[in-house]
Amino acid sequence: MAVARANFPQPFPPPVAYDDGIQGNRLPAPTFLFPFSMTRNESSSTVGRRNFIKDSGLMIAGGAIAGAMAAGQAASANAGEPIRIAFVGCGRRGRALAEAVLKVGGDSVRLTGLADAFGSQTQAMYRSLKGRFPDAVDPNCIRSEGLRSFEKIMRSDADLVYLATPPVYRPDHFEAAVQSGKHVFLEKPLAADVAGIGRCVQLAEKAQREGLAVHVGFQRRHDPRYREVIDQIRRGAIGTPVFARVFCNVGSLRRPERVGKQDDLQFQIRHWNHFRWTGGDFLIEQHVSGLDVIRWALDGNPVLAQGQGGWTGHHAAGSEAPTTPSEESASGDVFDHHSIEFEFADGVHVLSQCRRVSKAWNHTGEHLHGTEGRADLSAGKIFAKDGSLLWQSEHSAAPAAATLAQQAAVLQSIRQGEAVSDVAEASQSCLFAMLGQAATETGKRVRWDRLVKDV
Repeated sequence: MAVARANFPQPFPPPVAYDDGIQGNRLPAPTFLFPFSMTRNESSSTVGRRNFIKDSGLMIAGGAIAGAMAAGQAASANAGEPIRIAFVGCGRRGRALAEAVLKVGGDSVRLTGLADAFGSQTQAMYRSLKGRFPDAVDPNCIRSEGLRSFEKIMRSDADLVYLATPPVYRPDHFEAAVQSGKHVFLEKPLAADVAGIGRCVQLAEKAQREGLAVHVGFQRRHDPRYREVIDQIRRGAIGTPVFARVFCNVGSLRRPERVGKQDDLQFQIRHWNHFRWTGGDFLIEQHVSGLDVIRWALDGNPVLAQGQGGWTGHHAAGSEAPTTPSEESASGDVFDHHSIEFEFADGVHVLSQCRRVSKAWNHTGEHLHGTEGRADLSAGKIFAKDGSLLWQSEHSAAPAAATLAQQAAVLQSIRQGEAVSDVAEASQSCLFAMLGQAATETGKRVRWDRLVKDV
């Protein structure tokens, strides 16, 4: 079914075409939202304190969550001063990250700032964290709201800033953080479009030159079960990989509802995951985690993609999917299902399926098939060609533990003064997802080299 694109009122820009005719999703954030000019302005006392934090060191026990937490807490006894952290974006993901870093960091971490476009989000996160971690919340913790609320965080003495706003704003906030001399944690995806990915890559290079750590929220790379099964694949446990399957099939999105006198901008920012210009798409915003695992296991990028996608009706329970610009503008313009075939240079084909539909088969996982067997990466298992179990990780499924492990690594990099950067790898995984989106939106075969030529 042909899907009409919303003719959004300004400042929402219309989609632009790649020069090969693909109607892409390279929609920049409305420029009027970010007319700032941040400068790096650190006092000598701030620089001295950061050097002291760097010199103190942090020992992390190898991979074990209990060991990582003990190390993070023990570091505070030697450091003298905690690492000061702040959050831009106080929604569900921002809160989960805050709980993880405060839990793993213990007394070595101090929350000094919260910012969100919506004041209710800022206050709710503050109350929650103050109740759970009363000693870790600074008495003068910044609580800022509005589209420019991030500026207070960038002017503060925070050492580490977490960026968990809608993806469209990630490049702008990242730029402000680097210009302000902050270490950064970027929630995935890096941006909502290809152009934004290119900006993040350039900013990450600048951050490394200035000695700043930049981490990205692909926490599965810190999951010991994933690490072990991919090591088994590297050792030849399934022979030569020939085919992969990756799924992210979950429940439907709830229909967005206007509250009070929300204008279009407020409505679409509040419900950012329903709109391509703010969130990219479900495929880019969530399924990218599974695609990152496949890239990790195959150690490469696809060369082309083809597929299909569309709406099945999540926009309103029991109603038809929107077919006019006015209906689309009210409900969102992201597809609720994508089915994509990716082809790699060595002949490996990857079947990708993601869906947000109610009363359907739900499954999230990654599977890699080889000449001698297959691997269920999400389950941490290796099977022979006849289906018998050959190997199984001793680690149980624990997504929260992977988040804790990643936050321990974040603190470690800052304590040790390491300018770690996850952006180069993360950018490729985000582009992997965007390649699939371009294929489903156009119904054409889309080549990787044409997609990334401007990155």
